[in-house]
Amino acid sequence: MALRGQRIAVIGGGIGGMAFMNSALYAGLENVHLYEAAPEFTEVGAGVNITRNANRVLDAFGLKDDMLWKSSHDPPSYMEYRHYRTGEFLGQIDEFGEPRSRQIHRAHLIEVLKKNVPDSKISKGKRLVAIERNEADDCYTIKFQDGTESKADIVVGCDGIKSKVRQHLGFTDEPIYSGQMVYRGYVAYDDLTPETADLLRKTVNFRGPQRHVLTLPIGNEESKTDRVGIIGFMTEPLQGWTSESWLAKAPVDDLYEHVKDWSPAVQEIIHGLRKGAEDGKILKQTLYVRDPTPKWYSAQSSQKSGIILIGDSVHSTLPHQGQGACMAIESGFALAQVMSNWQSADTESAFQFFQDLRKPRTDKITKTSYETGKLASADIPEELWSQKFSPGAVAERMRWVMEYDLLAELSSRLSAVDASDDSKVSTASSIPQVTKVV
Repeated sequence: MALRGQRIAVIGGGIGGMAFMNSALYAGLENVHLYEAAPEFTEVGAGVNITRNANRVLDAFGLKDDMLWKSSHDPPSYMEYRHYRTGEFLGQIDEFGEPRSRQIHRAHLIEVLKKNVPDSKISKGKRLVAIERNEADDCYTIKFQDGTESKADIVVGCDGIKSKVRQHLGFTDEPIYSGQMVYRGYVAYDDLTPETADLLRKTVNFRGPQRHVLTLPIGNEESKTDRVGIIGFMTEPLQGWTSESWLAKAPVDDLYEHVKDWSPAVQEIIHGLRKGAEDGKILKQTLYVRDPTPKWYSAQSSQKSGIILIGDSVHSTLPHQGQGACMAIESGFALAQVMSNWQSADTESAFQFFQDLRKPRTDKITKTSYETGKLASADIPEELWSQKFSPGAVAERMRWVMEYDLLAELSSRLSAVDASDDSKVSTASSIPQVTKVV
């Protein structure tokens, strides 16, 4: 394969970078190496919900059992909705089919994704400072803060919404503040009454005007990872944010001020957060998003080299449909498969194919996640809240997200390229590789 032997540098060891590494090694791209800025792999924050569309991909890597070891098992519904003040049941969204959603701590998800990636393929403590083009050798020199350098033919930027690789490509746009802050923490089931503990064994959304509190049943009892992940979405002005980072700590009392007249179950959540926080503080994050990016890569048709972005570096999204991590997983898998299957030495055509495959979906998810966030925190009078909210309508808004089958579309689209131009894609070894994991 024309691109299989190229030296690939992956910048960023988060969910997108590790998903790409799994897919690259699975697809036979052996000359790949990941560079992570942090000295060790750490993931802060509450849990993450990996939905059906992304679990199909993870299961194709052979990661199902590892995911289930530290994730929730067979949730009874995708999400249950409760009135913020009364606790009244407003309805639920059922799961969209197998594999069901899995709630897991971000750090445990990284552990799962790292399992199939040899340590020899990862360098930590490598903070990117520059990417320089070497025209003579048709490659890139990658420079790190510690003074070391590396050379690569292809650079894959997976370094998040503040991406340095993105800056290298000349993008000067700034992320847009969404209008919401997120409070993140955990509550032990032992710190809840039996009734509330039973309720929070499910994914529950306490919906209120301009605010909502989402709870995720992280982990499971068997692996002793079970706890309640708390994600409180609160409308706040950015003017009150004083941290230079987008992630800081704030007193639990700040969240309490938003929800002090909410239901007894929410008051138990606040009590549990206080009990579990030694310093009385939990994580607080400003929610930013980017407008869709017109072009995801830099490459020329005469070259076997190029730079391309995936994950939050190019298609960041608000978390209101639970798709940030899922989109990174989908894109990581797809890019490696495209590169493995591409017969032509034309890197630009491979990157354009990948962008054409992914951009319509990620653009739509960016848009609909923003809209869903507005619906979830709408300023509706309390007396109209129950009648204005329809779980069925929310489910229909999300069905296309969950029922999407990347593996089937990728196989179909690559086969279509092969049928039209066999100089670009080889079905002899590549298409069966995609097909066999469907």
